Amino acid sequence: MGARRNIVIVGGGTAGWLTAAYLAKALGAGEGGRVAITLLESPDIGIIGVGEGAFPTIRNTLRFLGVDEAQFIRDASATFKQGIRFVDWEKEGTRYFHPFEAPFFTEEADIVGHWLTLDPATRPTFAQAVTIQNRVAEARRAPKRPHEDDFTGPLSYAYHFDAVKLSGVLADCARGLGVRHIEGRLVDVALTPDGAVDHLVTEAGETLTADLFIDCSGFRAEIIGQALKSPFKSARPIL
Repeated sequence: MGARRNIVIVGGGTAGWLTAAYLAKALGAGEGGRVAITLLESPDIGIIGVGEGAFPTIRNTLRFLGVDEAQFIRDASATFKQGIRFVDWEKEGTRYFHPFEAPFFTEEADIVGHWLTLDPATRPTFAQAVTIQNRVAEARRAPKRPHEDDFTGPLSYAYHFDAVKLSGVLADCARGLGVRHIEGRLVDVALTPDGAVDHLVTEAGETLTADLFIDCSGFRAEIIGQALKSPFKSARPIL
């Protein structure tokens, strides 16, 4: 085995702790592992957001991290999310429901292709035509039953959750996987002559060196923006 690599993540919250937990699990950050991961988090900066949602892929992530689904739902105050409803989508008074369950499809039967051939003025909505998920959601029924295995069910789903509580769940997971947590404020980002990040300095005077630095400081962009001067590129023109 070669020399142990070091990763430093700046910022906690969902982004920072999810990054830390995933890398720790994927690369091995425990004792004797391939990497050492440190997360620097300022206790003075709160986590943005109260209620947030996710896409179905979060189930694969939580499963990979070894999270218990029922415990996650309790600890993050999570509820099932079966799709996204866009109100006033085409015009005021209309709505579009985007189901998380994939449309039924076989080589012999393409239900979406058939739906596209129907008269837009009289055809059912997309969700009504391709899945029962909108009916399940409107009936306030769950996409899975209590006896089914973690992160599986008859219908695809994600969650709504409390962002602060989710960060706590991910932080506990990351620390359990060997991530070192430092509470402190970043005061300096030292650069090499060619403009790369050389090391970080905390308010307590600790120097943090790494093979990889990851900026999860959100809008503050303490490394990528303030130190490296990378411009912010808005997606507004295409939204």
